[in-house]
Amino acid sequence: MKKVAIIQRTLVQYRREFFEGLKNALAEEGVELTLIYGKQNNDEGLKNDAVELAWSKYIPNKTLKFGNSTLVWQPCLNELKDKDLIVVESANKLILNYLLMIKRRFSNTRLGFWGHGRNKQDTLNSFANQFKYLFLKQCDWWFAYTSGVKDFLIEKGYPQAQITNVQNAIDTQFIQQEYAQTTDLETTALKKELGIESDQVGIFCGGIYPEKRIDFLLESCLRVKQEVPDFHMIFIGSGIDATKIIQAAAQYPWIHYVGPKFGKDRVKYFKISALFLMPGLVGLGILDAFALETPIVTTRYEFHSPEIEYLEDGKNGLIVDNTITHYSKAVVQLLLSAQYKQMLEHCRYSAEKYTIENMVENFKMGILKAMQ
Repeated sequence: MKKVAIIQRTLVQYRREFFEGLKNALAEEGVELTLIYGKQNNDEGLKNDAVELAWSKYIPNKTLKFGNSTLVWQPCLNELKDKDLIVVESANKLILNYLLMIKRRFSNTRLGFWGHGRNKQDTLNSFANQFKYLFLKQCDWWFAYTSGVKDFLIEKGYPQAQITNVQNAIDTQFIQQEYAQTTDLETTALKKELGIESDQVGIFCGGIYPEKRIDFLLESCLRVKQEVPDFHMIFIGSGIDATKIIQAAAQYPWIHYVGPKFGKDRVKYFKISALFLMPGLVGLGILDAFALETPIVTTRYEFHSPEIEYLEDGKNGLIVDNTITHYSKAVVQLLLSAQYKQMLEHCRYSAEKYTIENMVENFKMGILKAMQ
């Protein structure tokens, strides 16, 4: 039996279904999957989105300070001795990666990188990204998040035949089912609880940290409120910038902060919302927008994650110029004209295209090819 190990620095909620599905899919091919993970650091832990899987193996990370940088050591070499393929996150801070890059030259164990190809929350030619580029080719296979990441790797000279576009996703089908099963009775009760008597509702859901641009969003919401008097804004999530939202909610009764929510608890908030407002970094949250039929409105922000590729401007969402004026005007126009309702069919189509099932199949086929 072939053996594969995937190493994650942290194990987060939205990956649960993917790893469960991949484990089962590989077992059907006679491949044993081992998942090794560590825990989040203090800032990441504020998101409250860590998860555990009974069959996976938890090995505590060790962190080392190196100047202004933090390096992470994952002491799991003993768990990797009999593996045919090891898949790691492509990140400069992971010390284990450098050892595995050396090991692959002196053993039959193959190495796969999984990631963005570069840090998209940094400039293209930053020192950190230039350093990352030095090691892009030091693996036997690339598991690229999206087709855009695959194109980037090819531009950097990595062989196209050794790249799998995994089409990064979450469990959109389950989310769609939860959305469909949420009743009018539940949504009516929720709106009453929040004191909302309007359909003009925006929602933010995700980690609350600087790249999400909470100040930009709050100022935009204030401007929207001036033009749309019955506008309400719901914030779901947690993180280091949550205090900004808590303070705004204390000042304005139409701003509602409900903390982190998962599963069914989260879905009902989307069902009473018209638009998903995220002017800052957009990542996998775009798939929530599709599956929960709440078109996303974002900006031409230079540090989006690769999943921004899934947005079709004017069809399943909207992307506007990167100013508070342009952003707030776009939101007002969508709300007052109810133009967002025309996007719902495209949202449903996109939710059926970017699925966890497709991601599992893509990743499985990449693993099988990488071991040939």
